[in-house]
Amino acid sequence: MVDIKRKIIDFIKKTFIKNEIDYNKFIFDFLVKMNKKPNKFKITINTKCLVLSQYPGAETKGLGGLIAQYPKNFEVLCFTNGSNMLKEFDTIKSASMKKQQFSDVMKSLRVKGYKIFDIDSKTLKNHYSTFRKIDISEADYIFIPNIFDNNQDTLALLKHFRMLLEEKEYNPNLKIIMYESDFALCAPDYSVDITSIIETKKRILNIYYPTEEYQNYSDKILGLNAFRAHFFNYDFCEAFMGFTFEEFMKISLLNPTSNH
Repeated sequence: MVDIKRKIIDFIKKTFIKNEIDYNKFIFDFLVKMNKKPNKFKITINTKCLVLSQYPGAETKGLGGLIAQYPKNFEVLCFTNGSNMLKEFDTIKSASMKKQQFSDVMKSLRVKGYKIFDIDSKTLKNHYSTFRKIDISEADYIFIPNIFDNNQDTLALLKHFRMLLEEKEYNPNLKIIMYESDFALCAPDYSVDITSIIETKKRILNIYYPTEEYQNYSDKILGLNAFRAHFFNYDFCEAFMGFTFEEFMKISLLNPTSNH
């Protein structure tokens, strides 16, 4: 195992990702956990969950099923307005439509609390003053996008969140949970059975990604959920990677101005 790790380190050092990830969490743990099934993620009536989304729809792709099962436990914050997501419209129209879609999804699920900020796509790096106003003090779990998504707003969100943790009070038992939005996680720690709620997830995905316009994109997302469930005794599941405060703070991040 040591020789394998050494070879992986040597390979990573030759690639662009060397500055983006923590080797121990994203590579070593993957090898160690290859034969370990993720734990089932559990939420009780008093569990407080905060979701940080980098664009409208990311939260639904990554944990729409979990939110649909426990909407009263969730607050969802989306930090950009989707101004560049609808290429057939100008930025103002695109932002207006994506903000409405976000609101429609949250209302449909009856989420306890939600907000979308009027920050244009690819500019989140300039808005820490807005980000730092959020209250993280009572959250038991804070959900963040996958670091491997590797786009400007994701990296800015993660950087801002780390700065927030350094400045603000947070639950001493806080668990930071990474979800899958644009890319799959390499070594999930948790799984959530969403078989009973899969039609609801498909419906809300179709609000963001109508079938006729996005060539069955929602089915492709659910395909990942089906793949994840292959390792368990259910049909669809969502997967997550868990971090303690100390683990998250050790992850090395690129500057969010990167073009990757």
